[in-house]
Amino acid sequence: MPILDLNPTLRGEPAHTLVLFHHAGGSSRGFAPLLPHLPANWRVWGVDLPGRLLDRGTARCRTAVEAVDYLRSALGPALSGPFSVFGHSLGALLAFEVARALESEHRGPCWLGVSGSRAPQRFVSPLSPAGPRDLLRQVHGLGAPGGDHGDRRALARLVARTLSADLDLVADYAYTPGTPLRTALSVFGGEDDPLAPATALGEWSALADGPVPCHTWPGGHFYLYEHAEAVCARLVAACRSQTAPG
Repeated sequence: MPILDLNPTLRGEPAHTLVLFHHAGGSSRGFAPLLPHLPANWRVWGVDLPGRLLDRGTARCRTAVEAVDYLRSALGPALSGPFSVFGHSLGALLAFEVARALESEHRGPCWLGVSGSRAPQRFVSPLSPAGPRDLLRQVHGLGAPGGDHGDRRALARLVARTLSADLDLVADYAYTPGTPLRTALSVFGGEDDPLAPATALGEWSALADGPVPCHTWPGGHFYLYEHAEAVCARLVAACRSQTAPG
């Protein structure tokens, strides 16, 4: 299943639904450090792209357009009530495009959070094409969670294959200009992120018709795992500001 329930203890009607989009080479389980800092009465969903790691029975998305269509189709029938979307790195681009697609169908999110990514109109592929070992070395050099796969060669090959396929999606991505988002948009980033420099995060503001706050924390591309509590506090406040009565 593409949708993973990350808060399975929730009972009854959720106060809000938060949908999380993972980074290249990752999965929604990578958001585990954030989960203790999210409201207990929220439904939290992670949406994985198909064909990840051990999921070999599902065909991968070959293009960014296919990925957006897949995610929108997976989410559309399941969503009910107020919801927000948050994506990191590759997930930020996909979250933006999915939010834009849902908005065009008059069922957009209350809030969109994008993290660790340049704005789509300025986007360039973040990592250099390389063999499996070099790819993993590049990602670990950015501080990716997961540690050294050196003594787990089979797992390392799976991760590298997944990462390579995700980077193909990134390389395929091309921004198409359109109507500015009506959805409230916030930008998150690391102050020393080489892939999404803090000085470039303001370029997201051109994509929305309202103010776009920018929040940064010390750290590199995977800053959010080092500052999970503070990141979630900002995220929750932004969601609640868009769903509060009046």
